[in-house]
Amino acid sequence: MLKYFISILCLTLSIQHSLYAQKEIENQPIKDIENKAEITKAVETIKDSINPFYNPKTYGLRIGLDIIKPIYSFTKDHFSGFEIAADYRIKTNLFIAGEMGYTDKTIQEDEFNHSVDGSYLKLGINYNLYTNWLDMDNELYLGARYGFSTFTNTLNNYTIFQEGNFFDEKEVNTPVTYDGLNAHWFEFVAGIKVEVFKNIYFGFMASLNKLITTKEPSNFGNTYSPGFGGISKNGSGANINYTITYRIPLYKK
Repeated sequence: MLKYFISILCLTLSIQHSLYAQKEIENQPIKDIENKAEITKAVETIKDSINPFYNPKTYGLRIGLDIIKPIYSFTKDHFSGFEIAADYRIKTNLFIAGEMGYTDKTIQEDEFNHSVDGSYLKLGINYNLYTNWLDMDNELYLGARYGFSTFTNTLNNYTIFQEGNFFDEKEVNTPVTYDGLNAHWFEFVAGIKVEVFKNIYFGFMASLNKLITTKEPSNFGNTYSPGFGGISKNGSGANINYTITYRIPLYKK
């Protein structure tokens, strides 16, 4: 009997202690309550950080170089140039993007040899189709560009065909330079960007170009434009680039 009485007494004391502790918590000063709010906020932050669906995106300017053109400049006698590529995220999957550069290229055509020297600028957008998980920040994108270039075209030498008893050829080696030439075009682009290190990306992009308008010399047509590349008879062309870029992180959203 005594054993049951002691058990009931212990249970009663335990209940009274719990009620007293709860009352003490409810009567805590405001400062303690604020501390609890901070702790709760910290716990929620930790929960977000381990949530696989919690993936804030880094916003900032990403800028870098096309690595193909410097390689060509060192290995090809007829080419020199560079290209800077950049983009800026404006929404989760939407980027303002563009490229600018300089090209000096000598081209051998069937009947003449000429050198094109000038600069270009391309501006447009990229839209990322790839769904990233955890802390990934890769891209598989489609986009569009408007391109513009200004350049000079130097006719280095050309062949004149003279008709007589036989067809005679005469080669003229006096260079003639045509200034103030330009080209405008539209491109459709597709590419990838992979984050290989924190904020450092390796990328590949291919573009299909369509010439809008071009200012040509008086006696022959433009077959090449900086930024556009080789111009076919129907005004189309294609390009590729391989880029290494660095994103300057400004904030996450």
